[in-house]
Amino acid sequence: MNGSVETPGLKSFIISVGSLISARSFVAISQILVLPILARQLTVEDFGLMGLAMTLVIFANTLSDGGMGRSLIRREDADEVEWSSVNWLMIGAGVACMVFVAGLSPLAAHYFDSDRLVPLLLVMSVIPMFYALTAAPNAEIERRENYSGIAKVQVIATVAGIVFAVAGALAGMGVWALVGQQVMLAAVRMVGIFMLSHFRPSFAFSTQGLRPHLIYARDTLASAFLTVIRQQLPIMMISRVLGQIPLGYFAMAQRFNRLPQFGLAGPMSSVIYVRMSKAQKSPEKLRDIYYAGMRLLSVLLIPSMTMVAVAGRPVFSVLLSPEWTPVAMLFALTIGGLVLEAIAIFFMQALFRAVSHTDLLLRTSIEGVILRIVMVLIALQFSLEAVALSFTLWSLIMVPRHWQLGARLVPITLKGCLAQLIPSSLVAAAVAVTYLWIEHLTDLPNVAYFLIAAALGALGIALTVLIDRQKSKSALAVFRNTPQVLTPASPAVGP
Repeated sequence: MNGSVETPGLKSFIISVGSLISARSFVAISQILVLPILARQLTVEDFGLMGLAMTLVIFANTLSDGGMGRSLIRREDADEVEWSSVNWLMIGAGVACMVFVAGLSPLAAHYFDSDRLVPLLLVMSVIPMFYALTAAPNAEIERRENYSGIAKVQVIATVAGIVFAVAGALAGMGVWALVGQQVMLAAVRMVGIFMLSHFRPSFAFSTQGLRPHLIYARDTLASAFLTVIRQQLPIMMISRVLGQIPLGYFAMAQRFNRLPQFGLAGPMSSVIYVRMSKAQKSPEKLRDIYYAGMRLLSVLLIPSMTMVAVAGRPVFSVLLSPEWTPVAMLFALTIGGLVLEAIAIFFMQALFRAVSHTDLLLRTSIEGVILRIVMVLIALQFSLEAVALSFTLWSLIMVPRHWQLGARLVPITLKGCLAQLIPSSLVAAAVAVTYLWIEHLTDLPNVAYFLIAAALGALGIALTVLIDRQKSKSALAVFRNTPQVLTPASPAVGP
């Protein structure tokens, strides 16, 4: 049967987002906690080499799914044959990507003048295949909004990967400790998703049911591929122009400054995408969901990341070692743009997908990758720090562009979007000035400054919630009584 009913959406939203954020936070925190071990056992060149190898694997991962997993989520009338057909198509893409990475390894090694890349890429070529195998099962789990189950799988897979990485580093495996971590993470996740999903493919394949998914995937795949190019191309360009040691510092900075997107924006956008899909016929509801997501995320990210940026030298000296202090400046120059991207662009992209305007998603991706390439090429003529700064300048240009295009679909305004950012930004500025004042007046060990920065970051979040309490409550209330669509039972995704 079809229809919709009103259910207490706020509780479900909080549980869903809370589960994913808890899992992602555990992943992020655990990776930070093991970095002091890895950074002291491995060399800067090892991290640079791994960052370069992962660039090619991430490209392949993007191609292996093609966006069709997300397409399955939004299809209310998909049957067993349709789900199975999409599943087999994605598995075929995964096999092709595995062969692609393995075959490209000698060329990559020659281009980047590093023979060590070949065995690394041959081993990691299985990762895209693992993710392709789980694309349809994972879509079925998300469609049931079983985010707590996904969170548990993430935690278990992360622990397995971290244990391998630490053990391998202490055993003297070098960069292979990082390689094994990624393979272990993907393999354990695959097993967990299979066990959690109700989806079991049949030996059926029909091209008839593929058409809407291929149309959806056409733009989303191109957009995702362009996004990966935008994110990964600077790594290749730094390696080619500046060498492995600068790349190692940049790759380490990326491990930290991607945490806001991975730990908070990613899980929130996954849940918000589902909610936006269910509200896609109401522009006002979509606007409210977008504003609410921005406000909640800005409260969590802006004060905390500001403190890490301001206190970067003691923070990274304590977490890693004095050898890694150049990471502090790179983090400070990039984090502003990446936080802004996480708050404003992630949720707008979810909106584009939810209302099937993947043409806008593709347009912004094309514009974004062209702008990023131009800016990085110019920055490379100056320094690694200039490359880092270009990330923030990119966001200052692209965020208003996303708002301009989003206003064609929902009644958002520039004033309304900025209003979601201002309270947390003012509080962040206040706690940053407080830290700088303390640092100026005192002469303390790095550990003390690290603890002061952590305390001020937490205080900033608390003050923002206190000062902006009523509007924060209103933002949460947006997710109450969200329509829950009852979809037809299907043997492919049944209980």
